[in-house]
Amino acid sequence: MYPSTLPAEADPSTMNGSSVAEPPDFQAVTAAAAAAARALSLEQDEWSVSECGFLDPEVQRTMRSGSAAEDITQYPIHGWVDVTKEFHDACAELQPGELAQDMLFGLFEAMSAIEIMDPKMDVGMGFDKQDLPPPSFEAAIATGAIKLDDLTPSELIGIYDALFSCLVSWLEGNSMDQVLFTCLYLHAPAQIKDKALRVFCTAVRNLIVVIKNIIAVAAVNEEEDFQLYGNSALLAAEKAQPASVYSSLKDVEDELIRKCKKLTSTEDWMAVVHRLRFMRHLFQVIYHVEQMASNDTVDDKVDIYKILLVASEMLPGIRNTLDRGTQPEKGSDAPNPMGFSPRIHDRSQPPAFPRSIKIRDRPASYQFLEEMISRFKYACKVTKYKDYYSALNFFIEYSKKSGQCILSRSVLQSLFSANMRMAHGKLPMKQFLRHSVQIFNSPPVLNAKHPVAADPKVQQHLENFFRYCINMNTFTQFIRICGFNRARQRDKLARLIENFDTIQVDAARLDSMMNQLANERAMEGNEPMATALKHSTHFSTWVLYNCFRAMLIFLMSGFELELYAVHEFLYIYWYPYEFLIGFLVSALTRTENILLAQEEYAEHQSKIQSGGGGAAKNRKAAKPKKNKKTQRPYRAEIVFYHALLSLCGGMYKAMGALTKDGRVRLPLSKFDNEEIRYNRRFLPFATLTSPPPVSYAEFKNIREHMMRPSVEDLYTYAAKHFDQARNVLESIQNPDQEMLDLLQIARTNFVVMNVLARGHQKEVKRQPEFDFSKHSYFPIIKLK
Repeated sequence: MYPSTLPAEADPSTMNGSSVAEPPDFQAVTAAAAAAARALSLEQDEWSVSECGFLDPEVQRTMRSGSAAEDITQYPIHGWVDVTKEFHDACAELQPGELAQDMLFGLFEAMSAIEIMDPKMDVGMGFDKQDLPPPSFEAAIATGAIKLDDLTPSELIGIYDALFSCLVSWLEGNSMDQVLFTCLYLHAPAQIKDKALRVFCTAVRNLIVVIKNIIAVAAVNEEEDFQLYGNSALLAAEKAQPASVYSSLKDVEDELIRKCKKLTSTEDWMAVVHRLRFMRHLFQVIYHVEQMASNDTVDDKVDIYKILLVASEMLPGIRNTLDRGTQPEKGSDAPNPMGFSPRIHDRSQPPAFPRSIKIRDRPASYQFLEEMISRFKYACKVTKYKDYYSALNFFIEYSKKSGQCILSRSVLQSLFSANMRMAHGKLPMKQFLRHSVQIFNSPPVLNAKHPVAADPKVQQHLENFFRYCINMNTFTQFIRICGFNRARQRDKLARLIENFDTIQVDAARLDSMMNQLANERAMEGNEPMATALKHSTHFSTWVLYNCFRAMLIFLMSGFELELYAVHEFLYIYWYPYEFLIGFLVSALTRTENILLAQEEYAEHQSKIQSGGGGAAKNRKAAKPKKNKKTQRPYRAEIVFYHALLSLCGGMYKAMGALTKDGRVRLPLSKFDNEEIRYNRRFLPFATLTSPPPVSYAEFKNIREHMMRPSVEDLYTYAAKHFDQARNVLESIQNPDQEMLDLLQIARTNFVVMNVLARGHQKEVKRQPEFDFSKHSYFPIIKLK
C-alpha cells in the first residue's frame, strides 16, 4: 500500500471513461494496477507539492526552485497511487503458504515480505500499545523495577534458577545477549548492595569469560553450536577476576550458614546456600580446566573428578527446592518476574539476527547441568589412555554418547591436548605418536634394547617420518575431528581421508628402507643386526588401520545423518562388506601375528642366553606363557568387526533381494543417474592408493553377479549372514549396550528374511520400513 490516496475524481476503474473488469488471476490484477498507474500519470503529469505530502519546508523550497527536478536521488516528483483494493484482490486467490512470483518479485523479496510484521523477525512487532520501551539497568533502578538490597530468599532463589536457565540456553547455541544479558543484574554487578546476589552475578560474569576461553582454545565449535561473540562492551564494563570468585562465594556461604543458626526456619536460606555452593564447585571445575591449558598435571584432574562428585550430589536437593523461588509469570518471556528484561537488546541486534528465543525451563536446565557434570566425569577418564589407539577409541565413543554439548566436547579436548603439539599437556605429540606405534605393533626399531636403537641412520629415518606425521597434522586432526558435532565430522573426515595417502606412501617407504637395511646387514654377516631390523610393514599397517577407521566412520555416518536414499543402501553396505571391514580385520590380525612372532623370538633368544640348567629353563619358559595371553589385545575388536561384516553382508544381500523383488522404489531414470550418485558417495576414497578405488563399472559387474540367483535364494543368503552375526554377537562375553542392540537387529532381520524367502506377501510389493531407532548404522527391516 502506498501512503498517499488518489483524489476522488481519479478512480482507476473509471479512468478515461473505460471500466476495468475484475481480473481472473494474480498476474492480470497486477497488470491492471500497473496500467491504471500509467494512465493516471499520463492524465496528470505533475502533482502539487501539497498533494505530494512533503512537510519539510526545506524540501518544498528545493522542489519549487526546480533544482531537484533532474536529481533522481531526491524525493519523487510524482504522487503515489493507492493500490490497496487491487492488492487485496490479488492476495485473495493465494492459499496460505503460497507466494507470487514476478519479474520484480523474486525469492529475496518474498523472504522480506514474510519477515515484515512477523513478531519473530520484526523487532517492532513485539510490543503492543501498552508496552513500555525496554529499560536499562539505571532506568530499572529509577522506576523501582528491581531491588538492589534486602532480597528475600525466595527472590534470590528465583534469580539464581533463572540465571542457570539462561546459562544452559547460552550453551545450547543461543546468543549471550538474548539470554544471559537479559538479566539486568549482570550489567553492573558492582552496584548491587545485596552481597549474596552481587557475588553470584560476579561469578556468572566470570564464568562466561572462562567458558568462552575454553571453547575458543579447543576450537571444535561451529556456528550452529555456540555463539562465541556477544556484547563484549558489557563484559568489559567490569574487569574479570576469576581467581577471586571461589573465595568470594565461600565467604557468602559461611555468612549465610551463620545466619541460619540464628533462625528457626532455615529451609529457604539453606536452598540459597546450596545454589551458591553448586556455583562454587561448577566454577572451580571449569576454571581448573582453563588453567590446565598452560599447566597440566594428573593431580589437577584427580581434584576435578572429586569436585564433580560433590557437585553432582548437590543437584537432587536443589531440584527439590525449585518451588521455593519466585516463578516466571504465565505468558511472559522473562525467566523471572524481577531482574530480567527479555527485549532489552532487541534494537541493538543485527537485522538478520534470530529474534525469537525460548529460554529453557528450570527443571530441564538442572537436568542439563546434571548430565553435563556426568559428561565431565566421563571426560576425565581420557587421562588413562596413553597411546593413540586407545585415545582415539575413547574420543569416538565419547562423540557417540556425549557429542551434543559443546562445552563437554571442549573440556575433553582441553583435558587431552590444549594445543596440537602436546598430548596430556606435557608430552610432545611426536613422542606420543612414537610411543603409540610401539604399543600398537611394537616395531623392532623402536625398542631401546635392540642393537639398532643407537644407529644414527635408522633414527634419522624414524625422526623424519614422525616429523612428517606431525607436519601433515593428520593423526592429531583425527582426534580433534571427533570433538566436532556429528554432522560436521563427516565433512571434515572427507578432507582428512585424502591426507592419509601421502602418509601411506611415506610409511611404505620407511618399511622398505628398514627391510633394505636388514638385507644389507645380513649380507655383511651381521645376523643379530639383520634380525633386529627385520619386520613386516609395521608403520604401513598402523597408518592403514587409522585410514580404514576414518573411511568406515565417514561412510556409516551417512545413515546417522539420513543422507542416503533407500535405493542407495545396496552399494553403501556393499563397500564395507566387500572391502573395508575385511581390510580392518586383516590389519588387526596382521598386528597380532607380528606381536606373537616377536614374543616367540624373544622366548627363543632368552632360551639361548640362559644356556643349561633345568630350573632356569623352566623360569624362562613360564614367563612367555603368561605374556602370550596378553599379546592378543585386539581380539575383542576383531570379533566385533566380524559381526559388523556379517551385518553389512546381510543388509547388502537383503537390499539386492528387495530390489530384485520389486519392493524398493527406484527413481525414474530421467531424473536420476546412479553412476553420479555412486561417484559422489565414494569421492573421498578416489585419491587413495590403498585401498584402491573401486569404479562404478566394477561395482555393476559385482552387483550383476550377486543378483543372478533367484529372489528366494537371495533372501536365504541374507538370512545366513544375519544368523552369522547373531552367533558372533552371542559369543561375546560381557557385551555392552551397542552389542545387545545389534544382536536384536540380527535376530529380527534373520526372521524377516526367512519369512520373505518362504514367499510371504509375494503378491504385495510394498517397500518395507527401515527402522534405525535401535542403531544408527543398521536398521530393523519391518514389513508393512
